[in-house]
Amino acid sequence: MSRLGTVIRFEFVRAVKKPAFWIGTLALPVVIVVVSLLVGVGQSAGTDSVLSSSSATKTPFHYVDRSGLVSESVAARWGGTPSTDEAGDRADVVAGRLDALIVFPRTPSSQSIQVTAKDRGLFENGSYSSLAERVLEQSVAAGVDDPESVSILRSPPNAEVTAYVEGRVAPGWLSIVPPLVFVAAFFGLVLLLAARMVTVVVEEKENRISEMILTTVTAGDLIRGKVIAMLLVGLVQIGVFLVPGLLSLAVVVPLLASRVGHVVIDPWRMVVGALLLIGGVLLASALFVVVGAAVPTIKDASTLQSAAIFALIIPVYAAFFVMTSPTTPVAAFFTYFPTFTPVTAMVRNAVGALSPVESVICIVEVFAVAVVLLWFAQYLFRHSVAQYGSKVTVRQVLSWRRGRGRTDSGQ
Repeated sequence: MSRLGTVIRFEFVRAVKKPAFWIGTLALPVVIVVVSLLVGVGQSAGTDSVLSSSSATKTPFHYVDRSGLVSESVAARWGGTPSTDEAGDRADVVAGRLDALIVFPRTPSSQSIQVTAKDRGLFENGSYSSLAERVLEQSVAAGVDDPESVSILRSPPNAEVTAYVEGRVAPGWLSIVPPLVFVAAFFGLVLLLAARMVTVVVEEKENRISEMILTTVTAGDLIRGKVIAMLLVGLVQIGVFLVPGLLSLAVVVPLLASRVGHVVIDPWRMVVGALLLIGGVLLASALFVVVGAAVPTIKDASTLQSAAIFALIIPVYAAFFVMTSPTTPVAAFFTYFPTFTPVTAMVRNAVGALSPVESVICIVEVFAVAVVLLWFAQYLFRHSVAQYGSKVTVRQVLSWRRGRGRTDSGQ
């Protein structure tokens, strides 16, 4: 009789009833919120400070105008006086007797304005360049009679592009935001499940009680039960993050919509992203279970666990190339290589670079590979259950297969 439900219930209850689980689960969102508030307040204050320090302010300075564009009246309003001795003024700045000397080049459009100034600190020194730019800008604007031309010179207009695809308005960049949530969820679940999936398998072997457990529960039910239980535990943790996250989105999305437009949701991309997420999480879980089944202790699992995580997230480093060149052989390799498929396919799906046929192939692939890996994990666990103190090797796996083949032929 199947004991799958018993295993799921036992592992799930054992995990969630520990005070440490809830302390860790609830503490992280609180810490994130507190740190985000502190960083937001600090960044706002820092940004205001930098902006105020880098903005142009009236400052006593001398200037040399080689361009013939600077208006004496405009420069005077900002504290400027034409220089009669460039070398002497530069020496006064070095000695601290003059705040700044500004030299406007013959062609400011291609040459830089040279500013020699008295140090005011790392951030305050930015006000000198703002001062020089503002004087030149207002001087040029003063020579233009048309107010519209002056307005364009000071703030070039924005260009709004409306693109069409198959007779409909293309969704644009905001359409990638909802599908990218699945990529973020995948990373979060992988990090949450990595250590837990390995631990729940190894602990039975490390405590040397697995042989006794297998007298009442099959290896398949034990492995599947542990995987399902840990996935449920992960969903509990995701739910703890999801509730405040949705509340935050309810506040943030209307604010963003008023500034950058409404977020466009493509139902097909969302369905594909959800299926890729589910299949990818199952694939990652099965991979971690294989790691746990192949080692005798948690200490031995650390290296293989890191390699498994790396195999899942390495596509991030090639994500931009895959998005911009989806038809190249390299992009095809990253899209269809089993451990690279979840992240690569979800990223391509987010930007609309994954065709319907490719979507179906990738979804089928991740689920099929997850099933194969889960079967292989059961196989490893069943044959290595009594193997204490040493890792499972490829030679051993091959010997098990040959031994089974001889047994089958003998029968």
